[in-house]
Amino acid sequence: MKAVYYEEHGPADVLKIGDLPIPPIKEDEVLVKVAATSVNPIDRRLREGELQEYISRTFPVIPGWDLSGRIVSVGDKVPNWKIGDDILGLAFTWSIQHGTYAEFTPISVDSIARKPKSIDFNRCASLPLVSLTAWQSLHEFGQVKPDDVVLIQAGAGGVGSVAIPMARHLGAKVYTTASSDKAPYCLALGAHHVINYNTTDYEEAILEMEPKGLDMVLESVSLPGEEAASKAIRIVKDGGAVAYMNNEPPDMPEIASRQIKAEFIHHRADGQMLSELMSMFEEKLLPIPSIELLSIDDAVEAHVRSETGRTKGKLVLEIQRL
Repeated sequence: MKAVYYEEHGPADVLKIGDLPIPPIKEDEVLVKVAATSVNPIDRRLREGELQEYISRTFPVIPGWDLSGRIVSVGDKVPNWKIGDDILGLAFTWSIQHGTYAEFTPISVDSIARKPKSIDFNRCASLPLVSLTAWQSLHEFGQVKPDDVVLIQAGAGGVGSVAIPMARHLGAKVYTTASSDKAPYCLALGAHHVINYNTTDYEEAILEMEPKGLDMVLESVSLPGEEAASKAIRIVKDGGAVAYMNNEPPDMPEIASRQIKAEFIHHRADGQMLSELMSMFEEKLLPIPSIELLSIDDAVEAHVRSETGRTKGKLVLEIQRL
């Protein structure tokens, strides 16, 4: 099968395109003929060698967790799914090898949902990781409710593009950060206020507009040691919540003294939740984020562009037409 893979950690040019064997499936998995996948920041972080304390690798590694496609083989203990079913899913595992940048991918049946007929394969592939991450952060962890005030960092990015309308759907007042050229996109998604991080200190701006602080921050830009991680704590009110996407919370005593919920939130593959979210997209309760479509042959370019942090919405790799 045609696949994108890497045999060592490194920059984007370690990615190769070639033929690899079709992987076997376990008794609780299905084999999917992949129509499309999407590029997420975690893909290139793993490619660079990060997070080895959490996620092991078996080389050659095919990157990617998002997928849409068609079931072509079913494990011995798989109920309710059959060959020919069109699905989408999050093929997450704690030991990566057979990812989704390939013509065929194995995935647990607990991690898939039926593809809505009204949403094409390419748009479906953009949704699993970011939708589950945003919903689990805002609804489960943050317990966002009507009239809460929320900051969603990097509103034009993949997670931000779904988190803004989700927060609005939950009834929140939404602040976000973005460059000036992406402000109209964020406003169209439902943000009430867009703060230009290039010209404005968002901590000062938010505390001026919300002197009591925020109910929740979805912190998707900070990495260990970065000031943004501490800013999130300073702008949230006592008893508020901060969901960190890229790192553990900073070592700040006020997190405990002010009873702030602060955790490194990792997405959880959940087919049932994904099915419920897809119904919301299908019913247009939530808008599908902007996508830019590339081919499997453009994987290196897609990773390079992802590393800039300046993409809008999602980069989707079309693997094959189904």
